Amino acid sequence: MQLNVRDLSFTYEGSYTPVFDHVSFHVDTSWHLGLIARNGRGKTTLLKLMQGLHAYSGHIDLPLTPVYFPFTVDDPQQLTLFVMQAAAPQAEDWQLIRECSLLQLTEDALYRPFATLSRGEQTKALLAALFSREDVYPLIDEPTNHLDAHGRELVADYLRRKDGFLLVSHDRAFLNRCIDHVLSLNKSDIWVMQGNYDTWEERLTQQNEYEQARNEGLKKDIRRLEEAARRTSEWSDRVEATKIGFGPCDRGAIGHKAAKMMARSMATRARQERAIEEKSSLLHNVEKVGELKLTNLLHPKSVLIDVQDGRVRYGERTVAEGITFQLRQGDRVALTGRNGAGKSSILKALCGQGGALDGKVTIASNLVISYVPQETDFLRGDMRSFIQQSGVDETLFKAILRNMDFGRELFDQPIHAMSQGQKKKLLLARSLCIPAHLYVWDEPLNYIDVYSRKQVVAPIEQSQPTLLLVEHDAVFLDNVCTRDAIELG
Repeated sequence: MQLNVRDLSFTYEGSYTPVFDHVSFHVDTSWHLGLIARNGRGKTTLLKLMQGLHAYSGHIDLPLTPVYFPFTVDDPQQLTLFVMQAAAPQAEDWQLIRECSLLQLTEDALYRPFATLSRGEQTKALLAALFSREDVYPLIDEPTNHLDAHGRELVADYLRRKDGFLLVSHDRAFLNRCIDHVLSLNKSDIWVMQGNYDTWEERLTQQNEYEQARNEGLKKDIRRLEEAARRTSEWSDRVEATKIGFGPCDRGAIGHKAAKMMARSMATRARQERAIEEKSSLLHNVEKVGELKLTNLLHPKSVLIDVQDGRVRYGERTVAEGITFQLRQGDRVALTGRNGAGKSSILKALCGQGGALDGKVTIASNLVISYVPQETDFLRGDMRSFIQQSGVDETLFKAILRNMDFGRELFDQPIHAMSQGQKKKLLLARSLCIPAHLYVWDEPLNYIDVYSRKQVVAPIEQSQPTLLLVEHDAVFLDNVCTRDAIELG
């Protein structure tokens, strides 16, 4: 079976920029298809259009019922089994239990309230429900955001054994592990190709190199045409000036000749302008990655954080104990551990944002911390209010966003209307604007496109900041960390 998209056009109400403009492509529904694009390029919008959630022009023909993941859970206080039954009403309980087993989600989790499961366990439960259904086409949107490294490998292997799906993810290792085709929403066109993330990146690199070379040639042609047009304009102005200063008998002859020459020069000018416009319209398909910077402050103390015999408790339940580590100036290290082990709680506690960390915790005096929280749901208001509340330099903040492919038109858009990736870029840009002794980032790459993930590495390598983070993108961690991870039991 095939998913056929023909002449698809869609623009959000109140916007002048189309998300899709007469787009066409077709893919096989049996493929393990990865959907790759920059933030704001239309990935989630395409999934919504496939579900019929927005009116559009054109045609989307899909012989199977599209089902979006993650589902909305109306009552998270229900038992997990009831949540899964509501998501897959035709599935038998044994099918749900089988899928949970394949995802290493223990059966006892089915009989606990859904809200008490860790975010990673919730992801696994909803995936198990999704693949307990038949005759559906899964639209899987960012399944890795709350999965640890082991969970990502497990889910990737699980998906690889399943029938076809459409998957949105920015985790390069995850995509390589589970997809066999790519649908790429590029700056000016769409690719459908066989292969995984690495295959796609290799083609993109080759395409960008070709486009860069072609664009240099086009720019030279445009400069030559503009210079020729300027000379044509000056020449016609001089011809027009010759009519001044002649007597009555001469003006008619000179004027007629000048008119013919003027008409010819105007036609030449028009041809030159059309050529300039045509060549300029080709300068559009290179994916540019701007430069990011951060300002790393030096602290007089060599040890910035010292935790001895710490533990994380939620009420009467202890989720991690025996936590002992030091963070020295210049260290860049990740906190790792199973979902629900308290990683985010430790980061929040160190930043004075609450959390549930007990034990002997020593933080260097006058330590300036720049914090990126995991969640984005709290973001409200407009860009100006966000900048004022954050206390960052507006020019620098907007320059960083623009270098992360954040369109100028978004500066006037309400924050709640932005995509998750765009919201995460706001938080990252704010952190990069703040000169700090220590950067504490909690899953900073959630929802961030693959271009920007690679882009964030550069300022870290250049400035060598002290960084404590929770992140599951293995490629990113390999590039930025200076020592082994701090493992939570």
